[in-house]
Amino acid sequence: MAARLVDRVNGVSADGSTSSRVRGPLGLLHRFESVGRSYVEERPRLDSPWLPAGVLLILAAAFVLVRLAVAAHGDVSTFVQAGTQFVDPTKAPHGLAIRSGAGFDGQFYYRLALQPWNMAWSAHGITFDFAYRRQRITYSWFAWVFSGGQSAAVPYVLVGINIAMLGLMGFVCGTWAKSLGRHALWGLLPAGYFGMVWSLDRDLTEITAITLVVAGIVAWRHRRFLVAGLALSGAVLARETALLVVAALFVTRLVEIVRRRDRVGAQDVTWAAPAIAFVGWQALCFAVYGTLPLTSDTGNAATPFSGAVHAVVGWIGHPKLTNLLELIQLVVLVVVIVLGLLHLRDSRSSSFEKLAFLFAVLLLAVLSPTVWNNDPREFRTMVDVFVLGSGVLLGSRSFRPLVLTGLTWGVWLLVAGVSVKYI
Repeated sequence: MAARLVDRVNGVSADGSTSSRVRGPLGLLHRFESVGRSYVEERPRLDSPWLPAGVLLILAAAFVLVRLAVAAHGDVSTFVQAGTQFVDPTKAPHGLAIRSGAGFDGQFYYRLALQPWNMAWSAHGITFDFAYRRQRITYSWFAWVFSGGQSAAVPYVLVGINIAMLGLMGFVCGTWAKSLGRHALWGLLPAGYFGMVWSLDRDLTEITAITLVVAGIVAWRHRRFLVAGLALSGAVLARETALLVVAALFVTRLVEIVRRRDRVGAQDVTWAAPAIAFVGWQALCFAVYGTLPLTSDTGNAATPFSGAVHAVVGWIGHPKLTNLLELIQLVVLVVVIVLGLLHLRDSRSSSFEKLAFLFAVLLLAVLSPTVWNNDPREFRTMVDVFVLGSGVLLGSRSFRPLVLTGLTWGVWLLVAGVSVKYI
């Protein structure tokens, strides 16, 4: 039944051919999709991952320049979003813009970028809110390296890394699409997740983490297992949710070893390296500070779907402009999840990519009201399920990506327009 529903939406007949009987809005979408897809796929010169890379790089740089001019008044340190609740203005580095209130998460990654090896509870006038900040270290290490250890350069480098990572995201997603038998331009679907705009807006870690996740998947698909292991090691130390992909790969490899009597080999570096890196870093933090970062915050999980249902009821019952923006983002996210589940069986994605997507769906289901709140920026934390679901969709021969890609990028531009000035 699910397969027939998918075929009807995509205009595919029972024998696999394209149906000419689709009428109404679905027929119009089908024709629009066919024309657009033909235009792209009949131009082989466009079939390069450098094109989506260029799109992401240009749009990210344009967003930053406009935000600098409109809201930041030329001060790049405002992207840090430092607040007086956690930052002491008398001890903070000179030139850091500090506002009253709690600020935002970027202030902690900025503080680590000044001295990533110094994870004391307070340093440089900045105090952590939770110990788990210590485990998200990759982004800050990159910033320290590329800033040459110069504190005055850190605000510029934090923004620059996110721009560069978005360009790399476009490249690896284009390569991912090609490895799944798609035109490279369809990599714009996973690369266009609108939640990453919020990360670019506030010096956050999601862009670095998900870019390294996709880079690891692509390297694994090309049997470059050491590169994949290094990329995923960086990903799990950028954001712990990348462990979903590592766990999925471990489970699928374990099944292969048990069922097929396969031997442990080079490909197991892909899951072993990030697992060792993450456990080692947790152990180091525990040895020095007496706390496991991973267990320092337990408020993000709840009964499945309780957080989401409570939030959506509240958004609809007391609608505000921010709630409308949340609902728009949620609709696109749900569409990707539902279509990903419907296309799971016919996708050419590997078993571990599919399992990683399912793990991401389960994680999304148990997110608590702390995440499902009245802040549209929280959709940045749901990047894994969108990107992994998009990968499953691109692996399906019957899925037509044009309309969903256009919708995704429409929301991307909407979020960018709102965040440039108002949030």
